Amino acid sequence: MGDLMIHITLGAMRYVDPEVDQLGRDHVGWDANMDDEALFRANRGCWVLGERADREQYALLSAQGTVRQAIEIDSLLPVSGGRRAMAGRYLSAGHPVYDAYVGKPQPVEPTRNPVTYFDSPHAARECGCGCGVPVTLGWFLTGHEQKALHDRVAKIGTVHQFIEWFDRVHTGAEPVTLSKIVCIAPHANAKKECSAHGTAAGCTPLVADVVLRDAASEHIAWAVCVRWLKENRDAVIWLERNPGVAALFELS
Repeated sequence: MGDLMIHITLGAMRYVDPEVDQLGRDHVGWDANMDDEALFRANRGCWVLGERADREQYALLSAQGTVRQAIEIDSLLPVSGGRRAMAGRYLSAGHPVYDAYVGKPQPVEPTRNPVTYFDSPHAARECGCGCGVPVTLGWFLTGHEQKALHDRVAKIGTVHQFIEWFDRVHTGAEPVTLSKIVCIAPHANAKKECSAHGTAAGCTPLVADVVLRDAASEHIAWAVCVRWLKENRDAVIWLERNPGVAALFELS
């Protein structure tokens, strides 16, 4: 008997209003033309994930009976309506969870509820202190959270020095958001289809490269169409704050 893994069933891609959507997205669901980045950003939320989900490390996204993506979860972030979004990263070939499930038949029977859980030998989580011992509940073995905290305080110095450092780093910091645009520039990367909408949307030409940062994730590079620059709320705000960059695009 292994540990549990989250399984989420996706519907076909559909457009949503970014002004209403809790994550500012303009589409959700699955389309065959989506790459991994687009699939992750479109479907990491917003799901009804109760306390049970807090213990899980991985989630699978399936569509049309096939697993399309595996996600390693760092945390579950609350959004309105009692739902939550996954902060983490999608997995690639070579990771045991990806190799075991992605591209293969979904491991659960279809149900009316898009969110289900299933037993998996790949779902065990290692203790968050770094000792390498698997845990079945929570993030740490008993007492190991204190060890992890003490080790990190020691890297700064004394407890007092750690508190001063923490307050200095976080005083006046911007609130943590679910996603953030790092920069926008004229399109120059190798991507050939719109990262936001996929090939099926027929977004041509691509006009901009966008670097995004998700909470608890590394930077993600997109290529997007002019419609996304005009309609995505975060993009509009970013360009308003950077008029020199905005002038490079025909947005009128």
